[in-house]
Amino acid sequence: MNFTKLRKITGYMYELHRRNFKSYFKPMLIPSYEPLVTDSVHWVGHATVLINLNGVIIVTDPVTSINLGQIRRLIKPSLNLSSINIDYILLSHGHMDHMNYSTLMKLNKNAVVIAPKNLDFPLKILGFKNRILLNPDEDYSGSGIKIRALRANHDGRRYPWGTAADSNSYIIENSTKKIFFAGDTAYTDVYKNLMADVAIMPVGCYKPDEFQEMHCSPEQSFKMFKMTNSKLMIPIHYKTYILAQDDDNVTCDTLERINDGSIKIIDIGQTVKL
Repeated sequence: MNFTKLRKITGYMYELHRRNFKSYFKPMLIPSYEPLVTDSVHWVGHATVLINLNGVIIVTDPVTSINLGQIRRLIKPSLNLSSINIDYILLSHGHMDHMNYSTLMKLNKNAVVIAPKNLDFPLKILGFKNRILLNPDEDYSGSGIKIRALRANHDGRRYPWGTAADSNSYIIENSTKKIFFAGDTAYTDVYKNLMADVAIMPVGCYKPDEFQEMHCSPEQSFKMFKMTNSKLMIPIHYKTYILAQDDDNVTCDTLERINDGSIKIIDIGQTVKL
């Protein structure tokens, strides 16, 4: 590693820890709460979204921990996932802000877990018996819904060492509704023309610019959404933890600026009816 790169990494880590240290001296925000209803999506925080499709309850990337290591949550989760009888748990990849062991330990162990194949062992250790491991472009059907995995442009290995691992995006649909959950991804054109009722898209963790090798800016996220020919975009993956150098206020301003009416900008705790 050359000196310039080392200096850049050191500067990034200093700034990340400085911003997170300041958050410890601020009260944690408490979100408003709108109940989940039939055929709706509810933003719990970060990449955690609760979905109701005709009574089937699905949660994406459940993370409700107050701390991720030394990184403190800025706003409390909108609800207690352990009190909900979840039918399906969708995991996009193994990063700690998407696969949180302490959260998973508290969830319904009879739920069907859909995940990339490299996550089988930790899910088994956590006690989940109904594990469905999907490669990109593979499907699962059950309970009147179909779930299809797509390849996200994101290295999903949990730690920086070892071999690269898949990250999945998912299409979730029944006979009347279709939802796209991008998970975590850099810009890619693999989502063309999937035509969902709602596309749940990440918009955070894109600064410094090098982070866009694995994450997308709000503009890139919106461009991918437009490629999908979906009806509505719901931005997520921000407003919850300080994980990079981007500022949530700038992200919100950008979303407002590029919004042509197809972006539904919501707060944590809000529910959107499909």
